[in-house]
Amino acid sequence: MFNLLALNHIRHEAVRHLFVVIRFYTMAAPPPAYRVLLSAHCNRVRCEPDWHLGPDWAPRLRDYDLWFVSAGRGRMLTDDGEFALTPGVGLWMRPGRRYEATHDPAAPLVVNFFHFTLNEPPRRFTPPAEILRTAHPDFIEAMMRRILTLRAKSIPSAHTSANALFGALLGELVRETTARAPAVAAPGLDQHHREIIQHLVAEIREKPGAVRTVAALAKTAGYSVDHFSRTFEKITGQRPQELIISARLARARQLLAETGLTISQIAETLGFRDVFFFSRQFTQRTGQTPSAYRAALSP
Repeated sequence: MFNLLALNHIRHEAVRHLFVVIRFYTMAAPPPAYRVLLSAHCNRVRCEPDWHLGPDWAPRLRDYDLWFVSAGRGRMLTDDGEFALTPGVGLWMRPGRRYEATHDPAAPLVVNFFHFTLNEPPRRFTPPAEILRTAHPDFIEAMMRRILTLRAKSIPSAHTSANALFGALLGELVRETTARAPAVAAPGLDQHHREIIQHLVAEIREKPGAVRTVAALAKTAGYSVDHFSRTFEKITGQRPQELIISARLARARQLLAETGLTISQIAETLGFRDVFFFSRQFTQRTGQTPSAYRAALSP
C-alpha cells in the first residue's frame, strides 16, 4: 500500500521528469539547415589506468567526435593549449586539429563519446565552439545515457530519436558555453580559480563520503573560507556545503536502490555524523524517509 510520503515522492518525480522534457523541447538546437547523424561509434567508457590519447589518434579522425567527461581527472592538449578534463567538460572534436590527453590513474576518466556527421552543413562550416562546459552535468549525463540506449537499438525510429536528442543536446552545450564564454575564457588568475574549483567538484562527486569540511577544502585550494565559498558559488552556482549534501544524497539514493546496505551503513559510508541526521537530511530533500524511499522501489 502506498503511504502518503511515497505518493508525494512519485508526484515529485513526475514533475521533475516533466521539467526535463519541457527543458529539452525548449533548448537551443543546431541551425535547422542541417541535421546531426550519429554513427555506430558511440559509447560510455571508463579509461584504463595506463590509458592515454596519443598524437597518432587525431590525424585519423574523419568525422566529428563529441567527448564529454562524466568523472575523473585528466589533461587535454589541443592546438590552442592545455586544459583540465573534469566532469562537465566536453570537446567538439573535428578533423585536422590536435588532441592529446592523459588522466590520473587514481581518478580515471569516465567519458561519453559520440561520433557524428552533419547532413548538408552550411558551406565552409566551422563548429562554433571546441571546448564545451556545462553547469548541469547531471542533466547532460542523463540525456547522453538515453541517447546511447536509443542508438543501441536496431529500430530505425530509435535512431531517429537518438539523432534528434543528440542534436538538441549539442545545441544546448554550445549555447551554454557561448553564453558564459567571457567567464570561461578569462585569462590568468580567473582561469586558475576555475580549474581549482572544478577539480574539487570532481572529487566531491566521485567520493561524496570522503569529502572533508568546507574549511579543509578551502585550505586545499589556498583560500580563506569566505573567499573559497564565494568563488565556489560563483563558478558552480551552489555553496560548497549544498553541493556536498546533494552529492551525498544522490549517492544515498543509488545505494538504497542498488544495494542491501542498511540505512546506518549508508549514513556511515557517506560521512553523515549519525543515522538520524542522515534521515532528516534525506527526508527534507526527497519528501520521504530512506526506509520509505527504498520500500517504494520494491515491486
